[in-house]
Amino acid sequence: MKLIRTKAELVALADELGVRPDWHEPDEQNVTATTGGVTFDNAGFWDQDYRSFDGVSYTERYVTLKKNGRPVARVNLATLFAWATGFEG
Repeated sequence: MKLIRTKAELVALADELGVRPDWHEPDEQNVTATTGGVTFDNAGFWDQDYRSFDGVSYTERYVTLKKNGRPVARVNLATLFAWATGFEG
């Protein structure tokens, strides 16, 4: 599964998945999404389950994109919001 860390990687993924530039009706290409994680942050702890010493999960919220029911990519949710509001980093 790909970990999407840049806006350019997300654009390339959209091309690979065959979705429209505005991501309208991705289900027409059998693309779906699920979410996971606990905290709404983008400090870098979303690509696996991070737990504190007391067992509390601090995994950041993420979106898993699936094609034909199979996971193909994961992207941090707070980072998606950053890109949507103009952040290019």
